[in-house]
Amino acid sequence: MRVERGGISGEDQGPVRDPVAERPLRWPTLPRRSLWAAVAVAVVAAAVGAALAVMATDGSAGTGSTGTWFKPSSPKLNVSVAAGCPKSDTGYADVVNTFPGPPLVPADPSAGLICRYGPGMGLGPNGSGRGLLVSSTRLGGTEAQQLATVIQRIDLAAPSGVFHCPIDFGAVAVIGFSYPGRVDVGLWYRTGGCQTLDNGRIGAFEGGNPSFYGGFESVIDRLSPPVNTGNPCQGC
Repeated sequence: MRVERGGISGEDQGPVRDPVAERPLRWPTLPRRSLWAAVAVAVVAAAVGAALAVMATDGSAGTGSTGTWFKPSSPKLNVSVAAGCPKSDTGYADVVNTFPGPPLVPADPSAGLICRYGPGMGLGPNGSGRGLLVSSTRLGGTEAQQLATVIQRIDLAAPSGVFHCPIDFGAVAVIGFSYPGRVDVGLWYRTGGCQTLDNGRIGAFEGGNPSFYGGFESVIDRLSPPVNTGNPCQGC
């Protein structure tokens, strides 16, 4: 499922976005009854996600401080910066762990990659736009190091308390870093609902975590701005 691309040759050229990948996804027009039914399903899914976040604080979720409370999913994508972004994240639920951590990534990457994917829950009979690549951004050394630095600073403590999360339609961003002398490191970033970021082994939770929403999110959104996917409930 990889798209073969040339290697990264620019030094500190800034984020390089793929104009072909950046495109709005158009959701099919539905009768009002069908639209509200789909939204109702999403609300239920979001409520389940919030409940799971609370369950992670019940004392059986692990040590918390090292991110081991997080439970990775499968199948896993092996991220390759040189190969570029797969055209879809369908069939994957996480990334292959190539760095045990903590922190989530090693320092001083030489290059990076950010792949943003549309909602995993599409409306309409064909699930239009489900999991498609909507933005592909390559990072030079300086930008990759900036992003890796804020990721290294994210607090990996287990979530504590009750969180009322936005509706989660399953939008994801995959992040990759390449390093001299070692294999690439990938991250799976759930950009909706109760947001999480993980490296296929340990993870971080956004709620009540300023190092996540104040540090990491502001940097990644500057380097790779979120794309309007046409989601009828975007921002709910």
